[in-house]
Amino acid sequence: MNADTHPVACPAVEKVLLVSNAYAGSVSEPKKQVIVKALQADFKLEVVDTASRDHATEVARDAADRGFHAVVAFGGDGTINEVAQGLVLTDVALGILPGGSTNVMARSLGLPTDPIEATALLSTHLRSSTTRRINVGRADGRYFLFSAGVGLDAEVVRRVEANPEGKQKRGEWLWLSQALRAGIGQYRGAEPTITLEVDGHEARRVILVVCCNGRPFTYFSRWAIDVCPEADLDKGLDVLGLKRIRGAAIPRLAYSLFVSRSHVRWRSATYHHDLPGARVTADHPLPVQVDGDYIGERTDLELALVPDALDIVV
Repeated sequence: MNADTHPVACPAVEKVLLVSNAYAGSVSEPKKQVIVKALQADFKLEVVDTASRDHATEVARDAADRGFHAVVAFGGDGTINEVAQGLVLTDVALGILPGGSTNVMARSLGLPTDPIEATALLSTHLRSSTTRRINVGRADGRYFLFSAGVGLDAEVVRRVEANPEGKQKRGEWLWLSQALRAGIGQYRGAEPTITLEVDGHEARRVILVVCCNGRPFTYFSRWAIDVCPEADLDKGLDVLGLKRIRGAAIPRLAYSLFVSRSHVRWRSATYHHDLPGARVTADHPLPVQVDGDYIGERTDLELALVPDALDIVV
């Protein structure tokens, strides 16, 4: 299941598409113009501003069909995820410019958090045609780069997306407050309603499932939150299920996610590393997220690894 862990040289990059999401947390027109001028100096550049949900997927897929060598996503993790949908299992590379509030994928790859600095590095790597081929995950028909979840984490995403103004103004603090509200108010002491099935293992009843293709799961300020601390972009999927969340254990869980990473060994947890896939069945429809993007409710979800699926400019 291992992808090539080292950057490789590919054919020369000439045609580049820049996909920009003006509604992302740190995207602005002045920054975009600086990025456009920098990329135009070296490449045949086209620029598209996203107009609606999934628009980035459509234009990325069209760019692949029209012979572009790379598609650069300027936005948050949701924009990057949408662009990736159109590039998985093609030879067209994905370039990442952080423009969101958290920028999990960009930070996990060690890219500069400032989009202008990231553009300089991206241009250098595009000129040298250096990419890294990674595995991706698939949740039913939706690909994900770093995580998918059923239950608590997806409920938090749903609540945050329902408050776009608060997301813009409060950023990570809104995520934290909604996580505490959902965890304490909705999931604390709840009985398991999900069956998690992994081939070769006994099925487990849990209250939430998080599947990671890489790490960390997300960030809070400069601190990484590691739900699946052994996850690796070059290996199979990692899956964590929790049987229960008790109120007294919430501080201990927070400490583990930020510091000790010991939660994977708790008796209330089930953790699997380097998997080809897993199956999730819920007693009633539950929220689902991929790469921090809410995609609706499901009672059944098939999680699968897609090996050697995507070139990323690094």
